[in-house]
Amino acid sequence: MLIVAVSMVNAALPAIRPSQTVAVKPYPQLIAPSINVNLIKIAPASPGNSEPVNVGVKVISGVTHQDICGLDASNFDMDTLAVPPGGPAIVIKNVYPISSVAINQPVSCDYWLYIVPTSYQGNQYTWLTGTYTLKLYYVENGQQLANRTFSFRV
Repeated sequence: MLIVAVSMVNAALPAIRPSQTVAVKPYPQLIAPSINVNLIKIAPASPGNSEPVNVGVKVISGVTHQDICGLDASNFDMDTLAVPPGGPAIVIKNVYPISSVAINQPVSCDYWLYIVPTSYQGNQYTWLTGTYTLKLYYVENGQQLANRTFSFRV
């Protein structure tokens, strides 16, 4: 009986012949947007103060390859990856859109992100001398669609 059972299991498996074509259904490719960090303006931030570092960014559609306009603070999130020893986490204080239209040129929608050291219970932390590494996220409808890691030194 055991031999018969093994034969039935083997008979249930399909046999692939060398001339047989196996169809593989491809998964649809996700075309994600991207974030470009165009400029980092450190001044007036300096060790001992909490003035903002200004980060110029652009979000580009993965489908149309055009700038994504009309974003606000809800479209950006950030993680602090590394700070100088004893340094605070960094947060986005404000987001300011910058639109420029030139004749015969595509629309350009850039954003200034003002980032600052975090505060806790009314205590505003300050910048320390050293390198800060951050991960910026582009968020739409609560989903993180793109990210960019960047560093700067105060």
